[in-house]
Amino acid sequence: MLTRTYQVEILATVEVVWHVLTDKHLYQQWAKAFSPRSQFEGEWEEGNSICFFDPDLGGTRAVIDKIEKLREIQYTHVAISNPEHVRDIDSDTAQKWIGTKERYELTSNPESVTLKVMIDTHPDFVDMLDDGWKKAFPLIKVICEQQDL
Repeated sequence: MLTRTYQVEILATVEVVWHVLTDKHLYQQWAKAFSPRSQFEGEWEEGNSICFFDPDLGGTRAVIDKIEKLREIQYTHVAISNPEHVRDIDSDTAQKWIGTKERYELTSNPESVTLKVMIDTHPDFVDMLDDGWKKAFPLIKVICEQQDL
């Protein structure tokens, strides 16, 4: 496993950034950086399963390991699925992806929030993640800075 760290400074409150990360509609607006129709199903609660998917491409299931509202989200990927939601834990790709951990940290500053994303993953996924976060952070920043909460 390799650890990748990504970080962005956002001119918004921590409440706004949290909302943009966890709201289903707003998530779709920035997660399209990873896949055109990215979305999720599930509730942001510790111990819950959450599915991240694109209806045309399939997705991944994760278990939320830790959640501290307005501060931190941690989850571990436990399976991938095809567009028909058929779970895969046995293929080579699944074996490499399962165990990937994502951690989101929000740090409140006087006039901004630092969003830090750390991902422990197989080397095969580094380019995809680097490219995705390079595209996602500007979207997250714009969406957050346009919110009125």
